[in-house]
Amino acid sequence: MQTGHRHEVRILYGDPAQGSRALYRQAMIGAGYTNLREFDTLDGFIDLVAVAQPDLILMDISLPGGNVAQLVSDLRHGRLGINPYLPVILTTWEAEQTVVRKLMDAGADDLLIKPLSTKGLLDRIEAVGMNRKPFVVTSDYIGPDRRRAEARRESNVPLFEVPNPMRAKLTGEAFDARMLQQAIMMMNEQINQQRLRASAFRIAFVAAQVVPLYKAQTMPDANTLAMLRDMIASAEDIKRRVADTEQVHVGQICDRLLLPARQMYERGEDFVFSFDWQKSFDLLKSLADAVLALFHPDRDSSALAGEVAVAIDRFRARKAAQEVGQVPAS
Repeated sequence: MQTGHRHEVRILYGDPAQGSRALYRQAMIGAGYTNLREFDTLDGFIDLVAVAQPDLILMDISLPGGNVAQLVSDLRHGRLGINPYLPVILTTWEAEQTVVRKLMDAGADDLLIKPLSTKGLLDRIEAVGMNRKPFVVTSDYIGPDRRRAEARRESNVPLFEVPNPMRAKLTGEAFDARMLQQAIMMMNEQINQQRLRASAFRIAFVAAQVVPLYKAQTMPDANTLAMLRDMIASAEDIKRRVADTEQVHVGQICDRLLLPARQMYERGEDFVFSFDWQKSFDLLKSLADAVLALFHPDRDSSALAGEVAVAIDRFRARKAAQEVGQVPAS
């Protein structure tokens, strides 16, 4: 890597401790990263990210003024700043697994546990710049793919090489603001289409599990209601994304699906089964399958059903393994 280009990389860094900020600044300047802006609150970060057009964000999770995980999620989902694909490195003194999981599930690239060595910090910055992981998109996650190689091979979820102006600057490639804007717009469209497919798959995934339970008059429990909540959120997400597009008819199908799904969810564990509801259960399953098929017009319905069945088997196997402590809980 040509270190002479590091001065072109714009970095925002924040920590509530002045001493930590001074340490980061000294380390980065010493390595050639001189285009730096610092902040000590999350409000300061929000103000800066909107105007500074950074290439990398480095910040501690204990910054006052809000929830860092939520801000990272907002960034990834296009609700904050102009580039949802910014590299984000977080720092923390907390190594508890639940904290780590929450932060990484928000879409951060990396999480560094304090105390930090300057070499460790610079190595991670360079790794994110030069060897960034591709993004994966599901119904509720946008961010770097952290799956193990085996899980990645078994999945048909596509990976996305997102725009990375930091790498372009480090290697001396031509990549100006106009090119970045075009790259972001093109990637946004690809991400949007994948989110639609992922949400459609989630709807079919839930319907294939909850409808048989309701048809068998199995009283819904907390897990069943959680799945229904996921189905409702996915259907509402599709409606928002297809509004005012040529796929608006899919939103109309989602409206029909949402009627029984919301009623089932609102009645909760006190659901009263009746003969009329049997037809509603069948309709819910048919509508869920129709939504999935509409976003996969080139796929056979039996093949799609097979993928849903495989996903359910994997989900149940993982859940069973978690219950006996063979894999960590999500």
